Amino acid sequence: MKARTFSKALIYHLQWKVQLKKFLEGQGQFNIAELSPENCKLGEWLHSDEITKHASSAEIREIEKVHIKLHKEAKRVYGLKMLGEHLDARKKLTSLEATSVKLASLLTTLQVISEN
Repeated sequence: MKARTFSKALIYHLQWKVQLKKFLEGQGQFNIAELSPENCKLGEWLHSDEITKHASSAEIREIEKVHIKLHKEAKRVYGLKMLGEHLDARKKLTSLEATSVKLASLLTTLQVISEN
């Protein structure tokens, strides 16, 4: 796989996270459909033909696992925000951030490996 493929995936993830954070800060909308791991751009990328050819790779499976965890955390944060529990939503965002860093790290690692 080309390194550019993983760069694109990382951008999808970071854009999604920025949109969620803006929503939590009251600065924009968030598409509730993108709380599902299959409906965000990274999820669509993970299920694309290019990636499913490599679905048996341990690295891709790990990305999928972390991606699903991220979305579970995002649903919790979103739900708290919608209930008006802004402080609790911000606290849960800390856990989401740690998962986001792990996902970004996995994508970056595969990007570097693909460059060689």
